[in-house]
Amino acid sequence: MSIGMNLVAKEFVACQINQPPGVLIVSPFAGAGETMHEALICNPYEINEAAEVLHRALTMPEDERTLRMNSLRRREKANDVNFWMKSFMKQMGSQIEEEDADEVKSVTMHPVTMDDFEEYLADYIGQTNKVALLLDYDGTLAPIAPHPDLAILPVETKNVLQRLSNMPDVYIAIVSGRNVDNVMNMVGIEGITYAGNHGLEIIHPDGTKFVHPIPAELEGKVRDLLKSLQDQVCKEGAWVENKGAVLTFHYRETPACVRAELVPQACKLIESHGFKVGSSHCAVEARPPVQWNKGRASIYILRTAFGFDWSERIRIIYAGDDVTDEDAMQALKGMAATFRVTSSSIIRTAAERRLPSTDSVLMMLKWLERHLSQRKPGGEDTMRSISRNIRISKAHWY
Repeated sequence: MSIGMNLVAKEFVACQINQPPGVLIVSPFAGAGETMHEALICNPYEINEAAEVLHRALTMPEDERTLRMNSLRRREKANDVNFWMKSFMKQMGSQIEEEDADEVKSVTMHPVTMDDFEEYLADYIGQTNKVALLLDYDGTLAPIAPHPDLAILPVETKNVLQRLSNMPDVYIAIVSGRNVDNVMNMVGIEGITYAGNHGLEIIHPDGTKFVHPIPAELEGKVRDLLKSLQDQVCKEGAWVENKGAVLTFHYRETPACVRAELVPQACKLIESHGFKVGSSHCAVEARPPVQWNKGRASIYILRTAFGFDWSERIRIIYAGDDVTDEDAMQALKGMAATFRVTSSSIIRTAAERRLPSTDSVLMMLKWLERHLSQRKPGGEDTMRSISRNIRISKAHWY
């Protein structure tokens, strides 16, 4: 009288699409009886009571039937598979990120300390090796914001990056999904490498620029896709960012109940115009169908800066927070110390380690500055050799 009755009760409610609807009768011994309050509760072992409940159900007025069933259906529609998944995760010791209801994060992630990075990186970096820092921007250096223009690089983080960029044994590249000019303006540090649109555009420290070729037939389609997205899915707080070769459909400010309709529609529009769909934090990207991503861009940057034997001579640190950064973490696996910035311990990642926040990235940069400052002067050749490698290598690899 109890086992299996919960699902049957919910299935009964889901099937009530005709008018007038039926009446749900639930045993108090079934768990569903605790939540499906609009159902009639009937103890099957009490014969007289059961008869009365059955009679009440059979003679219930149509308007009461409809009222009860509508309430039951609303609850079951809200308490879908995602609701139950998140409920289970909470019971297992996780919590839901309030700002982004799609993300489940673990409460066991603790802030990291200088000693943690000493353990993670000291032996890997060593006392003489040059270090290449490849860093994402949004969610890694700057906290995620409701609008890209509000994702400001913290002053302390910028100051540490500036000091690191002046060290002879440090090379810095910012690898972002933003337009390359935009991310360069947001960071505002000269003499480092900037990669935008997931590496489709790269500006080197000497000012030269690399742009990955895009099929000519897609240039006109970008405008068509932009108009289609603006006309059909830009509502309820959703909007499109034009980044040149890439368009990004943002839905962070869109109510969760509307996303289920708008996001699949945006994905269909992107694919129908010949672009690849890419996922990001509360956003969907329309990317050109080329074999290029943050992974291939990172390897290009390292080869250009250090030559073809870069993997043997350089110690690399890559940090990013997004799905797009996984391409770089996969490409650099075994050749770099990789960090995924995420507050969740259950998100799948190719990174070696997780950092819980942008504050942890700042801590890592501070540790690196301290570690390198303690080196004795006169190690390997200075960053002037990197500039020389850039001029030599750019002509040889694409």
